[in-house]
Amino acid sequence: MNYGRQAPIGILSKRFGGSNSVGFTLAYKFGKNFQVQGGVNTIFSGRVKESGILDSMIGNGGLLIDNTGTYADVRMYERGYNWHVDFGKIIPLGSFERNSGLLITGGLGFMQHKLKFTFQRTVLPQLENNYYKGYDRLTNGLMLRGFVGYQRIDPKGRLNFYVGMELLNGFTKNRRSYNYDTRKADTELRNDMLLGLKIGIMISLSGRQAGNKKGDEERFFE
Repeated sequence: MNYGRQAPIGILSKRFGGSNSVGFTLAYKFGKNFQVQGGVNTIFSGRVKESGILDSMIGNGGLLIDNTGTYADVRMYERGYNWHVDFGKIIPLGSFERNSGLLITGGLGFMQHKLKFTFQRTVLPQLENNYYKGYDRLTNGLMLRGFVGYQRIDPKGRLNFYVGMELLNGFTKNRRSYNYDTRKADTELRNDMLLGLKIGIMISLSGRQAGNKKGDEERFFE
């Protein structure tokens, strides 16, 4: 299980501020400290920086009015997820714990992000039913992932963890056919990047100890 704090880079920083990530990874470490893993992570944030999305709903007074004639309070959030499959290696920093050390991995995956709107239900028909799809900027595409950090696998299985820097680079595109606020389709190819600090706690499962012969004890982990 893991948690990450991420900062958007480039074009993504014009839409969102810093975000959080929570997820899980399943990994297997081979005897020569090579490691293969797959993970799924959520992305969420309360900082939306892109402006003008709801301008087409605003009247002459500069305020958003709902169907009861009162001011509407609409809040926007970032929501998304990514999944990835990686391959890498642990480089031991000493001879005492051969299963722990510098972890370097890289791989492929998928990234998606969009806007989520919250407001009092049944009073703002412009964003209800499927109308929100014209404003939510649903964006996704293939992703590259890189990670560099430290991973520790306790020989006694008491404290297994990792911490390091993660870089996500998504080659994405808006998947909505039409944006209501801009009154046109968004066909731009995007390069969405997230750089963050990630920490995780691992639960080890029994196996053969790395570097020993088959039949002996190892550790692989989840």
